[in-house]
Amino acid sequence: MKLELKSSTQQQDLPQKRNPGEGSRWLMGLAILLLCLGSPNRWWHWFPGALLGLALLFGLCEQRQGWARWRLAYGLWFWVCLYAFWVDPFSVKVLSAWEILGGVVVAPLIPLFFTTATLLSLQLSRPLPVWARPLGLATVWTGLDGLLGLLWWPIPFHWGSLLFDWPLGIQVADVTGIWGVTFYAVFVNGVLWQMARQISSRWQAAGGSLRNVLGEMLRNRDFWGTLACGLGLTGLVLAYGSARLAYFDALAVENRDPGFRVGAVQQVAWLEADRSWNYRLERYRELHQLSAQGVAAGAQLVIWPEGALRARLLNTGLEPYVIEPMQAILPPEGALITGATEPDPRTAHLPEPEQRFFNTALLLDARGNLLDWFGKQWIFPYFESGRYVPSPDGYRPLDGGELFGPLGVMICLESVLPAPSRTLTRRGAESLIVISDDSWFGNSHWPMLHGQLSVFRAVENRRGVVFVNNTGGNLVVDPSGRLQQVGPIFQRGVITGEVRRRSETTFYNRAGDWLAWLTLGLSLGLWRWGSRARQG
Repeated sequence: MKLELKSSTQQQDLPQKRNPGEGSRWLMGLAILLLCLGSPNRWWHWFPGALLGLALLFGLCEQRQGWARWRLAYGLWFWVCLYAFWVDPFSVKVLSAWEILGGVVVAPLIPLFFTTATLLSLQLSRPLPVWARPLGLATVWTGLDGLLGLLWWPIPFHWGSLLFDWPLGIQVADVTGIWGVTFYAVFVNGVLWQMARQISSRWQAAGGSLRNVLGEMLRNRDFWGTLACGLGLTGLVLAYGSARLAYFDALAVENRDPGFRVGAVQQVAWLEADRSWNYRLERYRELHQLSAQGVAAGAQLVIWPEGALRARLLNTGLEPYVIEPMQAILPPEGALITGATEPDPRTAHLPEPEQRFFNTALLLDARGNLLDWFGKQWIFPYFESGRYVPSPDGYRPLDGGELFGPLGVMICLESVLPAPSRTLTRRGAESLIVISDDSWFGNSHWPMLHGQLSVFRAVENRRGVVFVNNTGGNLVVDPSGRLQQVGPIFQRGVITGEVRRRSETTFYNRAGDWLAWLTLGLSLGLWRWGSRARQG
């Protein structure tokens, strides 16, 4: 009897094993909240959420094993992606059932990527010392992200893009591309997670005594090593950002670069199924009215979005209704860029159902003459490939003449990828223009998500960027990545701003995606190292 009593007493004194799920629901909710605040949305974007939310997620996932870890990570990312990437197909009356079905099939892949990046980063970084583990997390995450970029995957997973409105922290993109900003953002989350983990373990070991905890932390080399690593890299990023912003501030005062003013038209149209002539004519009148407002505000180059016409323009009966009114609106030195659909002459001899078209950007002068044109190169599989083909000219700047210089134009999702803008800049583009039509995504956050990537195209190439979208959210971004003008989403209007022409090239422009390749190679090395350690 005494033996049984003693055993019972000893069991009461032993620490009870805690279920990882107990007490963590509020942490899950906080992680979702922070990640949603950091994600692009048209209500309240708070970029520090991108520097904090992953830290909580790493901690929650580290407490679980096997399928429990996968369920937690995918479930959390499902809700975050539902908020950030949700597309409302029912607000668009022109989508076919097959297009909606294609979107439904692709949608689960988005949280799957973030789940894979989270768990693989934790797994492959585990053999590293505590202070180096944040570097391992950032390496693996960036390697996966860079792999999709190298494969020209057009959905923007880049975690660094959530820092688009923090100019100080994104200046490293002219050396590393957006991959460096992703690396830094994940690294900061890893540092915070490791520091919190060390504090929590010492708190439990010290029995909750603050004095004992402080003593333990002063002797904790892992804590100080992690802190030193975090402060060191952060100091380098912020010091570089400060120096680059100071340079561009001085340059703006000197005002040495030639420039021109743009008017970016937000049409907000074509979501309806109506394609009658009266409907089309009303849309064209709106384009002319908004263009006149932009010219009255000083615009010399008026830019209409992709899909502004939803029709062929050149050598058709549409020219008198579209081009001729602009002759009375544009200043004598002015020009118009508009999206249009133009036939591929290589398929003109085929039956009409087999003919293909170019998704085109046309550059017209104030007299209505065609100065130059660009055909989209990256054709989205499934949704565009049945109708459009790449133009044979490749990525080349439009000849904008003496006033506008070489204009690097990208169409829609080409701006999501770093390579097109880098190619255009290397071939002489002195400014970058994106024309897009995100009306297919309906009432969603997508226009903001799409537009914010233009900020990184500006920093990577040190070019002024104009983002012109049918559903609004238009941007004028200067070469430092600062937003000069921002248009409201889903509101018709026009924003105007000044674009400065620049001709120098950046390190990233010359070296390309070196960091994407490096982190991918290091990730494979970590995987090999971990495999050998498990075998040993």
